[in-house]
Amino acid sequence: MKRVWVCLLLCVSATASADEAAPVSLELAPWASFDGVDRPYRYVVELRPRGTDPVEVVADRRLLSFEVRPNDSRRRYRCRHPQAPRSAPESRVRTLTPGGAEDGSWREWIDLRMYCTGRALRALDGGAEVRVRYGWPRRTRRRWVTRAPGSSWRSWTGGLEHEPLVFPLMPELGTRRLDTEDGASLVEAELLPGSARTEAGVRLRTALRATEGSHQVYVRPDDWSFRVEGPDGVTICRAPRGGGDPPPDLYRRVTTRAAVRHTLEASFFCPRGTFERAGVYEVTPKLRLEHSGEAYGLDALVGRFSGPPAPIRVTRGEGGYVEQVPQAPDEAEADE
Repeated sequence: MKRVWVCLLLCVSATASADEAAPVSLELAPWASFDGVDRPYRYVVELRPRGTDPVEVVADRRLLSFEVRPNDSRRRYRCRHPQAPRSAPESRVRTLTPGGAEDGSWREWIDLRMYCTGRALRALDGGAEVRVRYGWPRRTRRRWVTRAPGSSWRSWTGGLEHEPLVFPLMPELGTRRLDTEDGASLVEAELLPGSARTEAGVRLRTALRATEGSHQVYVRPDDWSFRVEGPDGVTICRAPRGGGDPPPDLYRRVTTRAAVRHTLEASFFCPRGTFERAGVYEVTPKLRLEHSGEAYGLDALVGRFSGPPAPIRVTRGEGGYVEQVPQAPDEAEADE
């Protein structure tokens, strides 16, 4: 048992020493510290040279991985990029020169929802400590993140660690509901989170249910529209609307358990290229109910409303790796 503890202590010390001796430091900061805008899941990652000599780095945000430790649980959840490379891609090797552009640093922004999904994301939303790693636990000739030009691979750095982050408890987004004239909230909408490798695979899965009791509704796919906020800005997605009054047998009754659900092809609603880039898109569903069924003696709900945004993740995208360089608002306006 004593040998085991000695080994553990040596391994931990070796890891710490390796990070301290690495020619670059790993820095991760909330987006708000960059331009003051609060984007809870967005962070800026930076590799900054420590010394005075040039250093080669693998500048690839996909090499980040996270361990989520919820505040109220002993469970641990691991998060990694769905397209994390198995070895250091030579196309992402960059030389950082201290005193050069941007102080010789490499910097990109990330969205934690690209790495954490499902239970891991729910654990993150509940408030957690997040441990951060960049690269691999062990270095090899093919797995490294920093090196001095021309040096032996045995002196390269295989991975970097960051001090644990504290991710705050996220407030409930809630669901904006359809309000009748008397102000009663009767139904709620939902867009489920989704993930696809490319734009062609993006599906929008919607649901409309009652908040209490039961209500009649007529909902068809073209009643939905979507506001998509992605890496390149905001796009409104809507399909051409059909006409005519629906027959009475197409009206549905929704309850707190029984919902009207649709799985919609994003390509039918959105302009081509909306989900072209890899990244996390915040999609807000909007619904317009127009048919009351009064001609058939029905009292179906009518009105307009929108639900809370849901993340849609595109893991690979088109055109390969696209750098996500953080820009302050004034810089973004200058580029336009």
